[in-house]
Amino acid sequence: MVNTAVVTEVLEEKMPESPWHAKIVDAVKELIDQSVSRLPEAIVFRDLFFRFEGKRYGPDIAIVLKGAPPIERIGLVYRVPEDGPAPDVVIEVAVSPKSLGEALSDKADFYSSMGVKDYLVVEAFPDKPMRLWFCRLDKGETLSWVNEAKLETLKITVRAEGQRLRVFDEKGQEILPLRERMAMLEAALQEERKKREELERRLKELEQGKK
Repeated sequence: MVNTAVVTEVLEEKMPESPWHAKIVDAVKELIDQSVSRLPEAIVFRDLFFRFEGKRYGPDIAIVLKGAPPIERIGLVYRVPEDGPAPDVVIEVAVSPKSLGEALSDKADFYSSMGVKDYLVVEAFPDKPMRLWFCRLDKGETLSWVNEAKLETLKITVRAEGQRLRVFDEKGQEILPLRERMAMLEAALQEERKKREELERRLKELEQGKK
């Protein structure tokens, strides 16, 4: 049975999400989903509240590599360590100076105390190039602006180019959203089809020339 008091508390605290913020978070999550698809125990959470030592925040994206319970058992709030281990990676998308300030200060302190390893903040202000802020909280690093972020826990590298986020695996191969991968496969099939049709045309011309 759902605890009504907890539901009310969470809904009052969670601010409405802007369309721009939702778009960027969805795009980042799609890339992260592709990145962790090779890790069968990894779970990617979006907008789930994490509670630790009386405080709670709802990161845009949190990845628990091992030991996370099914979302159905958690409800609206994931309690660390009662429900499971802390996220290994947290990603915040900041679309305003206010949200960026919170991500770089209060949230960073909370995630560090909770035991998060890699912390990435994507600064995605509308009509401006993206910027990345990154640190390895478990190594005592402080957040700093970076050209690219190497998330050791996921074995990926994240780069911001204009208003696009690009992700690469440990071999340097780009990890693409599923729709882009499908589009590339379709384009390759179309190219092969054209080559086959051209070959068939030439064979037909040769056969006609022999007659």
